[in-house]
Amino acid sequence: MMDVIIRNILFLTLLLCCLTASAQDSDGITKTVQLPETVVLAEGMTFEEYLIKNVLDNAKPLKKRVDALDYTVRCQLEKDIDLKKIPHRRTLTFFARLAGYGKIVSALMQHKHFGITMTEDISFRKGKIATSNARMVEMLQPLTQKQIKSFLKHDGMMSVNVYDKFYDKVRDKAKDLQKKYKKKQQTGMKCVGSYVADNRTMYIVKLDSMEVHIAEGCWQISSISYNEGQNNMQYKFSEIKPNLYLLTSGRAKFYLDKKKWPKGFVSMKMNYTYH
Repeated sequence: MMDVIIRNILFLTLLLCCLTASAQDSDGITKTVQLPETVVLAEGMTFEEYLIKNVLDNAKPLKKRVDALDYTVRCQLEKDIDLKKIPHRRTLTFFARLAGYGKIVSALMQHKHFGITMTEDISFRKGKIATSNARMVEMLQPLTQKQIKSFLKHDGMMSVNVYDKFYDKVRDKAKDLQKKYKKKQQTGMKCVGSYVADNRTMYIVKLDSMEVHIAEGCWQISSISYNEGQNNMQYKFSEIKPNLYLLTSGRAKFYLDKKKWPKGFVSMKMNYTYH
């Protein structure tokens, strides 16, 4: 994600997929839970099941929650891997160029430690996304104008509807844990704490390796994080409109640890500014 679950969000790893043909796949929080007296749970339902059920029951596509949004995405990509040492480099590079990533591949190969920051303006209207004014704002190393142009052209991760994808991810995780429960296996699902932020109670629910923070009342996701091996992803949401929490920041870091491959990592940071 890159992340095989949230496709296109983590763009740089997707580029590495082209090269490698396979990629690896708050302070002050009080860890206590107080069950509201007004909550009456169905027989056999745990409190964490109640919380996740409310999230999924109230989940709606973004196009049904808001007609229009204007925002700017800032994306920082970084890698520290010597791609000149990957096996079958010439063959993999050839196919990457056929896919249209030739200039990007040359930049990634040229610089072991690579970093860029791009921004783009996004317009969301009735479920459709339009982009404009893509620009390169920072580079850790020099790039040619053709390389810069190629990066800005292949910037699809900046215009992904991540709102719907995160709710889909929680839904899929809940289904997986439900299957384990039916087989009488441990699910790792547990409410581990709560805290107050923005005049709302936020509940922290663990779903195996995933941690979800849930805003009581509107039942929106305010934070989500998860691990896949050494890889770690964290995303924060803010109440941009009443009862609507939208992604405001995210970061992901991925490590390549395959035998006979160069060691290193790929990271991405995203920031969303709403107008």
